[in-house]
Amino acid sequence: MLRYLVCALCMMAAMANANAQEGSTPGGKAVVLTTAYGTPFDAYVTGPADASRAVLLLHDRYGLNDQARDWADRFAGLGYRALAIDLYDGRHGNSWKHATSIMHAIDQVWADADIAASLKYLKDSKPGRKVVVLGWDYGATQALLATIHDPTAVAATITYYPTHLETDPARVQSIVNPVLIVVAERDQELSTPQVVAFKDDLSKTRVDFNVMGVDADRGFSDPVSDHYSADATATVWDVTQEFLARYVTP
Repeated sequence: MLRYLVCALCMMAAMANANAQEGSTPGGKAVVLTTAYGTPFDAYVTGPADASRAVLLLHDRYGLNDQARDWADRFAGLGYRALAIDLYDGRHGNSWKHATSIMHAIDQVWADADIAASLKYLKDSKPGRKVVVLGWDYGATQALLATIHDPTAVAATITYYPTHLETDPARVQSIVNPVLIVVAERDQELSTPQVVAFKDDLSKTRVDFNVMGVDADRGFSDPVSDHYSADATATVWDVTQEFLARYVTP
């Protein structure tokens, strides 16, 4: 579902209408959400509709695939309303190089609009609901941006090997809720100085945060990646559950 009409609108207009058209798929529902611009995008939703906690899942550079949907089902099993969205308009990378080219082609304004609509959908369907944003790789960077753009909409942020970290201290220090950042220690994209600078900026706030290193390569949580590691994924899943149990109570 490719967007074919682009207009230069203000990013703040991305706080969206979220009209859902629902269809059934195993384990959850396929939904189509609508941004404030009127553009549709696909998503997968699962878990109790009346849950007091929700998680927005943002896929890695390969696109919305079984990995993101499986994680949505994991969270549903913990009692969360879970929404995994497609930031790629149906496109999927069939190799690291192809996936990276798609990632770089995505207009940030449209990604912001999709995420804003998704947060609104989760918040409006259950007033008072706490929403966590979790992303991998490309999606991890988008999760941090979502937290910076609308800090009060996000109860906690979890990122697995983001492509890069925010470098503007003022923007980092606008984050008001807990953050978990998982870094792949063999990652060639995210440099140690970036991580240190981000930690230093967060340390100047009152935000509780944890930067965790894992002995793995970027992509360790996605089975389609050559760097997939079941052991590393199990480790960070345990840490993620501990983080959520501490900071995002029902």
